[in-house]
Amino acid sequence: MSKPEEILDVNRRWLPPSPHVEKVIEAVQNGSAHIEKRGHHESPLLVFEDGGVIELPKARHEPTYRGLQIVSADEGAKPGQTKYRDVCGSVDYLKDVLRDNPELVKTDPDRLHRILDDALYMIERMYKRKEEYKQFVSEVAAVCAEPPEGPDPAKASQAADKLRDLLHDESLDVSASLERLDSLAEDVRDVASRQEHCLAEYKKLAVQIYALYLDIKGARNWEQEESSWEPSCR
Repeated sequence: MSKPEEILDVNRRWLPPSPHVEKVIEAVQNGSAHIEKRGHHESPLLVFEDGGVIELPKARHEPTYRGLQIVSADEGAKPGQTKYRDVCGSVDYLKDVLRDNPELVKTDPDRLHRILDDALYMIERMYKRKEEYKQFVSEVAAVCAEPPEGPDPAKASQAADKLRDLLHDESLDVSASLERLDSLAEDVRDVASRQEHCLAEYKKLAVQIYALYLDIKGARNWEQEESSWEPSCR
């Protein structure tokens, strides 16, 4: 889990001032956003699961038409960045501008076009993410398509029972029956040996799936319970 001090240490140069930084840390901790690095001299991006992308130093926790939200301090966000964290924030802003400031349609149409562009960009980002999830599921299914088949443990029990019967036979000539006794003991060992091989193969599958999981997770915090984060655009 990303602890506050870890987020501060790694991104100290780029973090917004207080009290905004505390809300950024909260969003990263609860899994609703993650921080993506860029070039050496470029500030990181705060990337939201709801589609929004805000330059980290410009993240601000401010009143919006949907209450207090993390938004970008930059009114003219760069390509690949958005004003709001989700489509609902953009749509609510657009609706309220049309209702309360209809003159902006003529005096500042570019602002409204940028908001629409933001919404479509976020929808496209979420679509691409869905496709990544589909690919992940397909790859996991392929890994699990032919699971290893382990031996039947009953065969070990059957061999052990026969071995016990022989060993309990008072008339048993051990030397004369040594080959038979060895064979039954080896039958028990064979089941265990094949079980070990089967477990090793399953471990390989688990490692492959874990690698796929790490790849799809990226820098996101998925250690929280699923119920701790819900989509904000409802």
